[in-house]
This record gives sequence, C-alpha cells and structure tokens, in this order.
Amino acid sequence: MEFKNFTHKSKDANDFHSPYQEISSRKTSAEIINEARLAIKESQNVDTNFAPSAIKPLQTQRPFTPRDKERHLFGNKKPKADRPPSSFSLRYLQYEQDPPITPPDSRLFAPSTYHISKQPSTPRIDELKKFYKSPSLTELSGNIFKIGIKEPCKIRLPSLENRPMQKRKIFTNATSLDNLPEETELKSEKTNIESRNAFSSPQERTTFDNNSNSNGSPFGRSSAKQHNLSECLLLGPQNLKKIFDNRHIIEHSETLFTSTVDGKQSRTIDDILRDLNKTDSQNYNDDIVRNLLEELYGFMDKEGMLNSKVSSKLKIVILKTLYRFVESKSEDILIGIAQIILIVKVTGNNLSGVCKLIFKISKNDENDHLFMRKNLLELFLDALGRSSPVDDAEACVYAYGALKFLTMNPKILHKVLDLGILPLMVLHMKLINSTVRIPFRLIELSFDSLISQKTEKTPLPKQTNHVLFQLTGTLRNVVSEEHVYDSFVFCGTVLQLCQALHLFSSDGDIIANISRTLSTISTNEICCDSLVEVESIYRTFIKLFNVHEENEEIVVRLTYTLGNIVAKIDNSRVKFFQEENSIGSLLKLWKSYLERTLQFCSLKVESSNIHSNSSSEDVMIKVIRVIANIVINPEIGKAINEQYGNKLIDEFLKVLISNPFKKNQELVLSILSTLNNLSYYYSTDLELDVFHVKQINIAEAIIEYSKSRNNDCVVETMRILGNLSRSKITRNYIAETEIFNTLVRLLDTAEPTLLKTTIGVFVNVMSDIRARKLFKTSGGIKKLVFILTKYCESDWLLGCLVCQVLWNYCIDTTDLYELFSNDEINELLILLADYLDEEKLFGINETTGDTEIFVTQEYLIWEEFANVATNLLEKIEYFLDTFDQIQIGVDKEPSSYTKESSANIAFSAW
Repeated sequence: MEFKNFTHKSKDANDFHSPYQEISSRKTSAEIINEARLAIKESQNVDTNFAPSAIKPLQTQRPFTPRDKERHLFGNKKPKADRPPSSFSLRYLQYEQDPPITPPDSRLFAPSTYHISKQPSTPRIDELKKFYKSPSLTELSGNIFKIGIKEPCKIRLPSLENRPMQKRKIFTNATSLDNLPEETELKSEKTNIESRNAFSSPQERTTFDNNSNSNGSPFGRSSAKQHNLSECLLLGPQNLKKIFDNRHIIEHSETLFTSTVDGKQSRTIDDILRDLNKTDSQNYNDDIVRNLLEELYGFMDKEGMLNSKVSSKLKIVILKTLYRFVESKSEDILIGIAQIILIVKVTGNNLSGVCKLIFKISKNDENDHLFMRKNLLELFLDALGRSSPVDDAEACVYAYGALKFLTMNPKILHKVLDLGILPLMVLHMKLINSTVRIPFRLIELSFDSLISQKTEKTPLPKQTNHVLFQLTGTLRNVVSEEHVYDSFVFCGTVLQLCQALHLFSSDGDIIANISRTLSTISTNEICCDSLVEVESIYRTFIKLFNVHEENEEIVVRLTYTLGNIVAKIDNSRVKFFQEENSIGSLLKLWKSYLERTLQFCSLKVESSNIHSNSSSEDVMIKVIRVIANIVINPEIGKAINEQYGNKLIDEFLKVLISNPFKKNQELVLSILSTLNNLSYYYSTDLELDVFHVKQINIAEAIIEYSKSRNNDCVVETMRILGNLSRSKITRNYIAETEIFNTLVRLLDTAEPTLLKTTIGVFVNVMSDIRARKLFKTSGGIKKLVFILTKYCESDWLLGCLVCQVLWNYCIDTTDLYELFSNDEINELLILLADYLDEEKLFGINETTGDTEIFVTQEYLIWEEFANVATNLLEKIEYFLDTFDQIQIGVDKEPSSYTKESSANIAFSAW
C-alpha cells in the first residue's frame, strides 16, 4: 500500500547553487538542516534491499531437521547395495597379512614368518629399538660375529689399530669388526635369516644380577640395558675372547658389562608387547589389558614416538599384537587400541581398520567422553589429514562418519573446530570436486569435439560419493555454531558446496546434506553475500528443482535458501529472474505440491501420512516466498504481473478458497503477502492489468480473512485492499458489502500496524461520496477523533493518516456541519492546534539555534504530519470564519487552498 507516501515534495529552495557560493565554503544552518533532512529521508524511503515502503520481504521459519536418536552411518535411509555397512566385525584384522605400510624391510621378518598366529613372536628388543629410537644400535649377523653400528651422526666403528690391510681382509667373513655395514646398507632377507645366531632370540636372552644366573646361562653374566653401544651386544661364548682382545672397544665402552640396579631392569616396549602377546585373547582381564595399553602409550610418548616416524617392522609387531583385542567388549580397551594405532601413523587397510574402530566406538553417545582423553582427537584428525578422500575412500567414510556423530556433542565440536577440522573438510571437498570436474566438463562438450579429444580419466570410486555424504553431514553439524560463519566464508566452503551441488546433482543423499547446510548459513548476511558471488548458483538451483522435484526434503531447503538470498540482495533477484525457466520452475513445483496436498486431503489417509501433508504445504510456503521476495524489485514485479500474473493469481485463489488450506495460517499468510507485493504494481491506467481484471475475484477471496483471528493475516488483507481500492470498482465493492462495516470495527483495535493499514484503506475509500455517508452513519468520524487524541502524539505517522482520511472526507464540501458535529469540529480545532505547536512539542522558537532538532527522525515524521494537519486546520478555520457569509455554490476558497486541495485529491484518487 502507498498510503505512507501521501505527498511529494519538490526540492527545497536551498538546493539552488548561488554564483557567490564559491566565495565562502561555510554552509548556512539552513543548508545543513536541509542536507541532513534529505539524507534521513533517503535512508527511510530507500531500504537496503530496495524494497518500497509498501511491500516487504516475506519471512518464514527454517525447515526443521530432527536428529536421529540412534547413530547410523546413513541415518534411516533405505540401504543400497553399494553402501558401506554401519555395523561390522573387526575380527578380520586378526588374520590380516602384513600390509605394505612402508617399503618392506627384510632384515627382521623372513617370508616364513608371515603366518597366521594368535600369538605372534616378538622381535628382539635390540632390533625393535632401532626403529623408534635414535641412539646407537648393534646388530648380530654373519656366521660368527658382525656388528652394525647406528649413531645419530651415522658413523662407523673405526678399524682396528696397528693391523695391516691384508690381515683385515682375512677376517672379512670371520671375526673382523672392520667390515661393518652403514645404517642405510640392507642385507638380503635370505642372508639375514640364514646368518641369525641361535642366541639372538629375546626369549633365550638371560637376565641376572651380580650373584646368580637365573636361567643357567653359560655366559656367566649379562650387560644391563644402557643407552650406549654395549646394550645392543648379544654375545655368544665364542665371541667373548675376541671382544676382550679388542682394547679399542673396551676403552670406549666403559659400561659394556654393567650390573642392574637393585636387581631390577626398566620395562621396555619389548616387555610390554610380550605381556600383551602372552595374554589369552579369548579370556583375559580387562583391567590388565587396559593397563598394558596405557603403559604402552606412556612408553611411546616418553620415547618421542608420537611425533616421529615409526618403522614398518615395529608397526607390524604392534598391529599384530593389538589386533588380537579388537573384538573386545570394553570401550576403554578399544579406545586405547585406536590411540596407539594412530600413533604409528598407519595407512591403507590398517588406516581403514582404525577408522572403523573409532566409528564403532562413536556410535554410542555414552562413549563421547572417551574422545576427550589425552590427545586422541589430535591423532585422529592428523590421520584424517594424511588421507585422501579418493585413494583412502573407505577410511574417510568411517572417519567422517565418526566425526558426524562426535560433532553432535558441543564440547567435541568446539575442540575439533579449534584443531582445524573446517579447513580440512574444505580441502577434501576440493579434492573430490577437482576429481569429478573434468568428466562433467567433457559432458558439456559437443559429441564431435568429445570424440576428437583423447582424454583418459580414471573413474571416480563409488566410495568417494559416500565420503562426501559423510563429510557434508559433519559440515551440517559444524555450521550449527554461528561463530564459525566467518571462517566458513574465509575457507571458501560456500564455493565448494555449490560446486558439489552441481557435480553431484543426481545424488539425492549428498544434495540433501548440502541443502541442510545452505539453509542454515543463508540466515547469515555474510554467507548470503558469498552465495551470491557464485555465478552458477541460480542455474544449479533450477536444475535441482527439476531433478529432485519429488524430494520434499531437498526442495523445501533449497527454496528456503533461495528465498533468503533474494530477500536480502536486490542483485540476486535480477540474476535469478534472468535465468531461463526460473519462474516456470517455481510454478511447476507449486502445482506439483498443491496437487499432492489436495490428494492427501481428498483421501482418508492414516495418521502416518499427516506429516507428508504438512511437508507438502511447507514446500508451497517456501516456493511462494521466493516469488514474494523477487517482486520487491519494481521491474521484476511488473514483468511477473504481465507474464505470469494470471497463473499466479489463479493458483493463489485456489488455495485461499479451499477449506483444507485455511487451517494452515502460515500458508495463507504467505499467499496474502505475495498478493500484496504483486498488487502494489497495479495500475488503474491499464485496463488490461491482471489485478484490474481480477480485482473483484481477489476481494471476494480475501474478505473472510479480514475477520481472521490471526492479526498478521488481517494486516495483509488490509494492505491488499489498500492497493486494490485505487480502483473505483473495488471501492464500490467495499461500500456495497459487509467488508465496510468490518473496516470500521477494526478502527477500535489498539494494534498500531493494523490501525495504519485499515486507515490506509479509508484514505482511498473516502474519495467516493457514497462511502463518506456510510462512514458518518457508522460512527467512523468519532473513532478517528479518538485515535487522534490517544495515539497521535506518540505516533505522528498514524496521526498523519487520520488527518488524510479527514481531509479526503471533507475535501469536496463547503459546509463542514454536513459531515461533522459541532463537538467534533471544536475537538479537532483544539487537537490540531496543539499538535502543530512546534514550541510546545520541540521547544522551537525564532531564537532557537540548535539545528540538531530539525534533523531528528521524530521531527521529520512530524513535518509530514504537519503538512496534512495544517491543510485540515486551515480548512476548518476558514469555514468557521466565513460561516455566516457562506452561500453554497457562490463562495470560493483561496487559490492557494485550491492548489493544496488538488494535490491531496491526487493522493485520495490513488
């Protein structure tokens, strides 16, 4: 409705630029005031979204997505043949062959050792320490005695002193210490196995104190574990004499034979793994295994293995040991196993296995607290960061599946956000999109050009779609935190989501997840701006409307997102409207879901189908909201009226007059708001205007909603009548029907917005003589005077509208006593005189120097009121001054008064 803009002013005289203005750059107070007034008026009349004051964006509730009580990998969706299972057994890991984690090292395990064993043998401690610790190492190999030395600086033991070269060569295959391999020199697997000394097994190694030999070893004594060369020497009796003869070794190995302290030897990783392997995997004490796992983790943490690379040999041993317990019923044990496996940075099948293990634990929300212990989440995200969503698809499916569950917990969500989960997910999305983008580009090429190009592209694994589904499900949980929106835009998440919408448009599960995320972030202005920057977003939405027309879950969220975008940014309205079949796709959706709803209502459906009915109506609400917000742009509004006006009005009236829809207040309100926005562009000059042709049909359909209990519906009905009442046809219809009395009764309401819209209708209706008589007989004048008395001083805009109604009511008469009673005239004189007293209201007089008063919003609105109220007051005063001399048809009003009258007549005709 246009009643807010009841008058149009010309530019002030101060806008004229004097030729003497250049002499002084100092502006006068009048110029400052006028410039401020103009700026404030422009800010009031031109909204940030370019919506005229009479129409407004239509708002609605975001579609509700209930969370599943049970945690499933793919929710409650129907299972598909190629979909990864949500429940599985990890027993297969116990029988997994040693995987090629890193290039295999043949010095420790021969092919004959790759066998299935419930209790895999544990390598010697001196051999294992080589791979998790940087200090020195000695290897026993060769037929008699050969020692390989590893120091941090990668040095070799020096040659024996004072020995000729020929003698050294003699001992090459026997007892020489000179022919020692470098750290990087690897013997063949076969040589190592054949040359392994019988006394190199850890099970056969002895430990004893100074006084006794517990195992009855023939050696007599054993060296204590020290961080030097001697701790790695496992000696046979035949080698002792050669070692003692070597003065160089003795002098540089002061602790070659050092007794243990108090007879106790500190536990090593070898001891821990040995204890775990001795434990019966079928019948064991949970506390013992849990303590051993904690001890193992503590040892690895102490030795710095958390931040260093662990060798393939040690990985295999640890994994074989831990896999014996993967079927444990204790979550504490499983979480401990997962934590240690993550430390050794597994890849391939082992990475998939640990991700499945974590997923299995995360399925129960009672286990969420386990993920807050130590650095488990850090290790988990590190493993995920080293994975490829294409090459390690299975691992990523279960990893993101676990994260989807865990991010439902606010504490875990905040922690993973601090650890940088959002940039990682964006990177993985980008990798997936980049992999798929090339085939999609090829599809867009012509057939001839496609044949001419020789393009080889590896097909995308099916699991990659599942990865993206779990990833986008996690992302939906992430955006539940509003503080992440800035990072969301900064990381380029919006662009990747929009690309995925296009590339995976046929995958309903992925589109459903992305649509949930977009519907959430579209409530944020920054994210909306980012969405608008994606050029193809509107074309993608239109495509998805056609592809997933039957999927309510997708359509309702995409239309909600689109409605938010076009509600806030005018440029987005233009871009969407210019896309091919934009409005046509919305109309198609509307008709489809209208028919579906009517079908539900026409059948005696069971209670289980009621939800589907409400969902269909929700889609209709979101669809019509897009149209309501698009037509805020004047050019688009007029174009839609011309091209689609008939279809839209017919569809809208179909709902308004149908009983099944009348109970859905939000749907009715959405239709009324859309009709208001469209009818705003109704022009009485064009007889072919769709609203001119159908104005009576519309009035008849909306009349019952003027009595609705929903105040918003009544307000929108009044706005539509305000737009249609520009036409004399509608004004006559109002005067001839019960709706006129309804309008008069609404003047008793205390709700400001409803009062303004109702009085706005009377502004137009009062231009007809017939309506004036009805207004007087129904007591309308008395109600207007009461409104003026009670609300005017606190709401100048409402007072302005009341004065406009009164002005149009008496504009054509010279005898006010025909229309007003004497008491009403006297009361109006007093009220108008008080409300036009600037000094009383604002403290303004001729000496007032405070220019800030003139640019306040209250004063500017009061000025609008004063323009109309002054005309009305002058008319009453003129009538009273000349009452005794009046002769009907002879006396004439002043020319200036006539000029003011004609200006307001134009408004009343509108």
